[in-house]
Amino acid sequence: MNTRRRTLLALPLALAAPLARAHGDTHPGHHGAPAQVVKEQKPWGIAGDAKNVRRTITVRMTDDMKLAPNHIEVREGETLRIRAVNAGAVMHEIVLGTREELQAHAELMKKHPGMQHEEPYMAHVPPGKQGDLVWHFNRAGDFEFACLIAGHFEAGMRGTLRVQAQGKTALPMLQLWKDPNCGCCNDWVAHLEADGFRVQTFDTGNTTMRRRLRLPERYGSCHTGLIAGYVIEGHVNAREIRRLLAEKPAAIGLAVPGMPVGSPGMDGEVYGDRKDPYDVLLVLRDGSSRVYQSYFRS
Repeated sequence: MNTRRRTLLALPLALAAPLARAHGDTHPGHHGAPAQVVKEQKPWGIAGDAKNVRRTITVRMTDDMKLAPNHIEVREGETLRIRAVNAGAVMHEIVLGTREELQAHAELMKKHPGMQHEEPYMAHVPPGKQGDLVWHFNRAGDFEFACLIAGHFEAGMRGTLRVQAQGKTALPMLQLWKDPNCGCCNDWVAHLEADGFRVQTFDTGNTTMRRRLRLPERYGSCHTGLIAGYVIEGHVNAREIRRLLAEKPAAIGLAVPGMPVGSPGMDGEVYGDRKDPYDVLLVLRDGSSRVYQSYFRS
């Protein structure tokens, strides 16, 4: 191990320790996984063998800092080839990991943008080229993939990756109360259904039901849902509802007050792809709240 690499590995950032060897524009001989792959178990899986690949997903990377698709579904136990295609004019990459480790690594990259590394859960791709990574997803859960080149992650170049557990039971039904003419409510329902939720809709308005469920008015939005005893108010991300059902906190439920642009059902081309910062709040039983997850905040 050379002096430069030893120095990088010693950087004092505990969360980023598994990712301490970072990127630059030079990645000799890398077109997906390195030639000699070290199979180290990670929370999101382990390096896979190409002979076990039955499916390839192509992710297109562009200079407007977008990944397409920006969500990938994988079955637990599946070995997947992710083919990263750089359609831009600058270096891009894909790195797999947990949300926390990718965020920590992105912060490290801002401080040390010239660092270099190679790991089997990364694909660094020069402009106009493509690179593959082969990964065995042997752990179920919600993970992410992102470009961690300095500035790209902060600009929103990231996506979500869900590894579905084998034998996973069906999600409970979500009941929803909304105005019959609420278009963004319908778009939010489509967001949930695309994520595997079943939704039963009541076009009777939601003010009365919100009060009946004892959700304080200050958390109000255009629709109110109920799932497994939890209130879901407004444009809450499907990902956080899944997390709520898994964690089962002592709470009334989740809320995104108002109708922030960029939240599910309030996003896309019709809004000029605008993404305003917003928080998903966990509303506690005493009516207080805390931030459950923030979106688009630097």
